[in-house]
Amino acid sequence: MPTMWKQQLLEDGADPCAADDKGRTALHFASCNGNDQIVKLLLDHGADPNQRDGLGNTPLHLAACTNHVPVITTLLRGGARVDALDRAGRTSLHLAKSKLNILQEGHAQCLETVRLEVKQIIHMLREYLNRLGRHEQREQLDDLCTHLQMTTTKEQVDEVTDLLASFTSLSLQMQSMEKR
Repeated sequence: MPTMWKQQLLEDGADPCAADDKGRTALHFASCNGNDQIVKLLLDHGADPNQRDGLGNTPLHLAACTNHVPVITTLLRGGARVDALDRAGRTSLHLAKSKLNILQEGHAQCLETVRLEVKQIIHMLREYLNRLGRHEQREQLDDLCTHLQMTTTKEQVDEVTDLLASFTSLSLQMQSMEKR
């Protein structure tokens, strides 16, 4: 269904929080499928970014599990809780670290693809830390982003990925210490 029709349905009063028999909403499906435009549209019309499906997943977890980093950023900006846990007790920060681990395993991808993925993760983490009020850490991310933009080889991008993975691990440690 084209976006225009979906927008018309929402403007005509369709409930953006309506769920199927498994508790999944349109926002769950759009997040899982990586459709950032539909996610924005649903959020603009009152969809709940923290609504859980029958298995306890929020749209944020589904976007993270399917590696749709731009959707994760949109959901965070739309009010998704940064501390929401999935069924395995993970936050979106844990899922970002998993994505970095996959990138570090170094499957042969072109330089631009890896650079784009790392940049998307930096943007997501920046939004995440912004929501937590950790502005000093956001400056470190800005430095990593600047460093990433100056990379010209896969090895240099891998260095940034390693630094970002260390940064993410440190953020997770800080998060667990704060919960004590």
